[in-house]
Amino acid sequence: MLEEAIPLKDAAHQFTIKPERLRRAAWDGRLQARREGPQWMVRPSEVERFIRENGRAPHVEAAPLRNDLAQARIIAVAVPKGGTGKTTTSLNLGAALHEAGQRVLLVDFDPQGSLTLATIGRQSTKLEYTVQDAIKAFTTTYEPELARAIIPTPMGIDLVPATARLNLSNSELINAAQPRLVLRALLEPLRSRYDFILIDTLPYLGILVENALVAADEVLVPVPAEFLDSESAALMVEHVRYMRKSGLNPDLKICGFLLTKIRQSRAIQRQYVVYARRKFGAEARVFATIIDEGADVPESLALSQTLFQYKPMGPAATAYRALAQEVLNGTSQEELRS
Repeated sequence: MLEEAIPLKDAAHQFTIKPERLRRAAWDGRLQARREGPQWMVRPSEVERFIRENGRAPHVEAAPLRNDLAQARIIAVAVPKGGTGKTTTSLNLGAALHEAGQRVLLVDFDPQGSLTLATIGRQSTKLEYTVQDAIKAFTTTYEPELARAIIPTPMGIDLVPATARLNLSNSELINAAQPRLVLRALLEPLRSRYDFILIDTLPYLGILVENALVAADEVLVPVPAEFLDSESAALMVEHVRYMRKSGLNPDLKICGFLLTKIRQSRAIQRQYVVYARRKFGAEARVFATIIDEGADVPESLALSQTLFQYKPMGPAATAYRALAQEVLNGTSQEELRS
């Protein structure tokens, strides 16, 4: 039987330990706990481990990579608004899936190149072949050469990088024979190499985002804790419907809505969580996982590290592990209701 988590203050009383010590350990990633509203929840066995191991963080052993036949699930991380956590989610969901033994390819499809910078840092200034080069080649030769752009990274995930030159693809794609189908054609030969292909997209709708939506099997929609951001997520829902009804991608699904940048200590944001679950739950899955706003995310991005490299047992990394399990457990089967 699965062990129930209890409030941290109750665990502190049960084990005769100061609550503040447990709270600090939870923030530091030395104690595996999760936030529920304003309080931390922890399993008693985890407190026992924490005491037994003198306050050290638990160790998570990465699963061996799969070596069976691959047939990638392609997920576009998309919502027409900046600052929602698209790049953070693409990077760290990819890292969590890799830790779970999945073969992962990240595709930076945003001319800002934020995912590229976050993944390979300074090396991003020395790129010889990018997604834009593959697009340009395809529109003239119709040969998919995206594999040429793939870069193995120190974290074990492969990357298709982007630079500001991806902006040039707006005009190149418009002049292509089938302008919205180019990325799908580029990615199709790579399905047999990966279990997951995650596409980081622009913060607005246009030909590049529509390419990502045509190429994808599913869309993961980040939703920050702002009521105004709900409109952007609702617009994404409408656009997924358009992609399906127009025939551009009749099988496109919403993988789920991910609540990001949440401060669960604030009553107004807890109210937003309830509101968002009600509003978007009528359309598709709202992930149980919540990504709290905290210092770990910007600090790890600044160092060009995943959360699993920067603070592997911290609350943010733990949350992305939970999200990966939700994705692996089949949330993609949630149909968008028309």
